[in-house]
Amino acid sequence: MSAETLRFVFVSRAGWHARTYTRDGLGPVLHLATFALDARDGDFGGGATARMRADDAFAALIAYPAAAGVSTGQGLFEESGWRSRLRAHEFSASQLQVTRIGQIGVQRFFTHLERPCCLYAVVQPVRKRPEKLIAELSAALSGVRFR
Repeated sequence: MSAETLRFVFVSRAGWHARTYTRDGLGPVLHLATFALDARDGDFGGGATARMRADDAFAALIAYPAAAGVSTGQGLFEESGWRSRLRAHEFSASQLQVTRIGQIGVQRFFTHLERPCCLYAVVQPVRKRPEKLIAELSAALSGVRFR
C-alpha cells in the first residue's frame, strides 16, 4: 500500500457517528462520536467537543502526509502501530486541546504504515464511570481500519 493512498474505514457500530475526510496539507481524518458530527467541527474536533453532553465520547484520528517534514518512527511519532485500546489512566484534563469542565482526554502520537498519526480522544463522564465510557470508546475504535 502506498502511504499516499492511506484512508480510514470505520466498521459501523450502533450508537456511533463517523465522518471521514481529507483536505490539502493533511492526510485522512476520521471523527467518531456518540453524537451527531458537523463538517465544521475542526480537525481535532473543537466544535464537536463543545457540543458534548453527559456521557458523550469523541475521537479524532489524523494521519499526516508522509512528506510533512515529520520523521516517522522518531521523536513524538516514535511509538509504532495503531492501538485502539485506551486506558483510563491515560486520560486527564491536561491532555485536552480546549479545557472544558467535566471533560478528560488523551493524545497519542504514533507511526503506522509509514505515516505519522495522532489519536485525540475526549470523554465527558457524568453518570457512567470514566473507565466504562473509555472502554466503550475503545470498542468503537476497534472498528477502525487503515486501508
